[in-house]
Amino acid sequence: MGELLPVMLGAAVGVTAASMYPLALRVVALPLACVLAGALASAVNGELAEGTWALFVSFDAALAWVSALLVAGALALRARGSQS
Repeated sequence: MGELLPVMLGAAVGVTAASMYPLALRVVALPLACVLAGALASAVNGELAEGTWALFVSFDAALAWVSALLVAGALALRARGSQS
């Protein structure tokens, strides 16, 4: 259940990234937002107090990254399909 938070935060990042029009802004903002989402998820789950906090933050950031890419990609495909 603790891994649901980074996935949901990543989905929120993906929705936000899909609405960004300049590609350069999206390229910079997406990884930064995913790392912040992973750190926030680790803090909420209480994983930062352990000695291996960097591993937990990395894993949560990776979950947020995958979720954000899937959601942003799905929204882009949906937008492309509605234009045809």
